[in-house]
Amino acid sequence: MSGTDFSRTGRDTRLHSVAAVWESAGFPSASALRHAEICLTLAGHDDRVRLVAAMWANHGFPPSEAVQRAEICLILAAPTPTDRTRNRNRKKEAK
Repeated sequence: MSGTDFSRTGRDTRLHSVAAVWESAGFPSASALRHAEICLTLAGHDDRVRLVAAMWANHGFPPSEAVQRAEICLILAAPTPTDRTRNRNRKKEAK
């Protein structure tokens, strides 16, 4: 398995973990995956908690619950240390 395959597998795992949070809140699978993609995209953004919490709040969740769910999603969306090491090693190999 190549480094790209490992990276893709890690991203897919994170995507499905975040989608499971949305599904557990009653969202259909397609909608949950779409929201999970947004969470993964926002995971590196400076204002990530506020942006993801706003998504939850827009769906009717109270502010405190929206922030809690946003934090859970962002924890699951964050790259693992193993992913970061693989990316660093690939960059070194590319040089």
